Amino acid sequence: MTKWKNIKRNIYLFAGAALLTAALAETGLQDTLIVSAEEAASETDEEIEVTTIIAATKGSPTPYMTIDENNEVQGSDIDIIRAVFDRLPQYELEIIVADDPLTGLTSGLYDIAVNNYGWREERGETYYYSYPYKVNYDVYIQRIDDEPLTGLQDLADRGYKIEVGAGTLKASALEAWNEENPDHQINIVYSEGNFQTKFQNIIDGKTDVAIDDGPILDTLITQFGMENDIVGNPIDEDTQSFISPYNGNYFLFAKDENGAALREEVNEVLKELKEDGTLAEITTEYFGQDTSPDEENYETTLN
Repeated sequence: MTKWKNIKRNIYLFAGAALLTAALAETGLQDTLIVSAEEAASETDEEIEVTTIIAATKGSPTPYMTIDENNEVQGSDIDIIRAVFDRLPQYELEIIVADDPLTGLTSGLYDIAVNNYGWREERGETYYYSYPYKVNYDVYIQRIDDEPLTGLQDLADRGYKIEVGAGTLKASALEAWNEENPDHQINIVYSEGNFQTKFQNIIDGKTDVAIDDGPILDTLITQFGMENDIVGNPIDEDTQSFISPYNGNYFLFAKDENGAALREEVNEVLKELKEDGTLAEITTEYFGQDTSPDEENYETTLN
């Protein structure tokens, strides 16, 4: 979908020409001036084609995407995608809320999907991934009076039950740990429970810990009224890298010629936003710390 923006500087050229021709009418230069003004107006009366890019998001989870009181989409990821397209004047960005951004991306309804997406190998077979625009930080979610965990071996040796969704990246990582550490087995509890159920299970002692997104936890524990019951304890770097080897968030594009071209343009701007500190500024505003990726992440894409 495209629309046209007309540059109207010719209006001012004609206005100026009218004043000058009145003053120079008896000099013999009037005809020359009119011709020159018309030529200049013709040169500036260019039509710039602006293509509308449709970015789809589910509108959650907060603080990455959220719907405000005016029914507008806001959040860290939304601010970043807007910052990208502010530097791509050939495009006009339209952000919509969709139940399934990825299906719409595949069918051609949308041009880009924005929803805090992490790397998944099977997803990489269908969609192009941008450079990362921020990284997540996980926490150990524990009862507020529990001793903070120091690592996966500590978790295993305490005999703690950890709840994860079946087939998730975290589940796969913990399963890999158990294969590699037969003497330090982690007690994995699989479920399809939502955040509130998972947190309540920890409070009730049905499980002991979860590993999840720190910013989401900060938002939800207050929303659920659980701030006096559970807490997010810092996760160690070894555990973070083990459970999230590609700990970044990415914009997704259709895996076709148009998607590849748009990804290239977006990536160029993402690199600029990293270099000039814009990503650091946005992530610090939302998370209280710079969670922009390291510069080495802006050299090659994951697929």
